[in-house]
Amino acid sequence: MRVYSSLHKLIPTALLLACLGQAHAADEFPQRAIKIIVSQQAGGGTDNLARMWAESVGKTLNVPVVVENKPGAGGVIAAKAVLSQPANGYTLFLAGVSQMVLNKFVYKPLSYSPEEDFAGVGMLTTVPFVLAASPQSGFNNYDDLQQAAKSDPEKITFASSGNGNSTHLVVEMLMKQAGFKMLHIPYRGEPDSIVSTVGGNTQIVAPVLSSALPLIKEGKLKPLLVFNDSRVPELPEVPTAGELGLKGFENIGWSAVAVKAGTPDTVIKKLHAATQTFLNDPAAQEKFAAVQVRAMPGPSSALIDFTVRDTAKWQQAVGDLNLNVK
Repeated sequence: MRVYSSLHKLIPTALLLACLGQAHAADEFPQRAIKIIVSQQAGGGTDNLARMWAESVGKTLNVPVVVENKPGAGGVIAAKAVLSQPANGYTLFLAGVSQMVLNKFVYKPLSYSPEEDFAGVGMLTTVPFVLAASPQSGFNNYDDLQQAAKSDPEKITFASSGNGNSTHLVVEMLMKQAGFKMLHIPYRGEPDSIVSTVGGNTQIVAPVLSSALPLIKEGKLKPLLVFNDSRVPELPEVPTAGELGLKGFENIGWSAVAVKAGTPDTVIKKLHAATQTFLNDPAAQEKFAAVQVRAMPGPSSALIDFTVRDTAKWQQAVGDLNLNVK
């Protein structure tokens, strides 16, 4: 009985010491390298953004920040890799609308809950997308594509960065509104989908504008329309989806930094502050402007707010499509 009594008295003390140790570790964060996992291949727009963020945050927090690419399965592989690690802020997720929203409609049941399993560090950017055609396709504008697709359903192919990715579902949303079909060819990342279309293996692709613009200027891709709330200065002759009567295509592509739910608030606050430093850096803003990217500074809670809002938006747009991946 005395032994039990002694242990009973010691357990609360041990728990208190453990909690104090965890709090001290959070206060001292970071003490080693941080890793951010990206669901896209190296070389694409998302990867480039992650590397810009990593360089800035590494300087601010005075630790190395490493980018690790884990493409495939629409970002599920990357998301699960983050969730397999401790909730301590040392493994982060470059989260986008595909991983936080669109995967709900593609991977049923989704093996993670975006709202419950992740916590926001901060929003990063929003980017325009562009619907572009291979020069070999002969499409010079959106009307050309629409007429060809309606006359011969599913003969025309479009490439994407993966099944359920935003580059896939934005085209599904367009086809649903416009009343035509094309055959979807998914790839493991944005670079592969663009290369396929440049080479004529697929006719259409809808990447972020920053990835496509150099090839558009070289004549290797033909822009048909931009998914944005206004025309972009670099392509003043290319209409927006809204100008062509298509609705709901504004601010479709956004990115953010997330951590595993349960990460200490003090750690999130440090990562959030470093992220805001990055977004407000004049050098970063200059790079954003050069690739038509708009920074999205704001509270860490914004990520989950955007996730909830866009889930409702995309549910109306593509929720009745048979997109499930077994």
